[in-house]
Amino acid sequence: MEFLILSSCLVTHRKREKIIMQAVIEAAERLGIPRIVKRRCNVLSTGVYLVDRKEKRLIYNDWEKDWNRNRIYEKIMSSLESSGKKDESGELVLILS
Repeated sequence: MEFLILSSCLVTHRKREKIIMQAVIEAAERLGIPRIVKRRCNVLSTGVYLVDRKEKRLIYNDWEKDWNRNRIYEKIMSSLESSGKKDESGELVLILS
């Protein structure tokens, strides 16, 4: 199980991306999700997905919300807790591509 973050290659607001990344890292550490993959691609807004062997599920889409790191973290956690998805593994790995 891993988090996948897709961010726009056109976005110039890297500060916003950093806030989202901080929330995702905190959620990954809390839940024991060992891997975070971040990719720049042709998307309109930054999205955070939970990727399992069988599915990819959107758990947060930014759409230029003026949310702080804590509120993004709470949204991610509530999305994951409602689905019951948890993973108990070792260390956290961050991959940027």
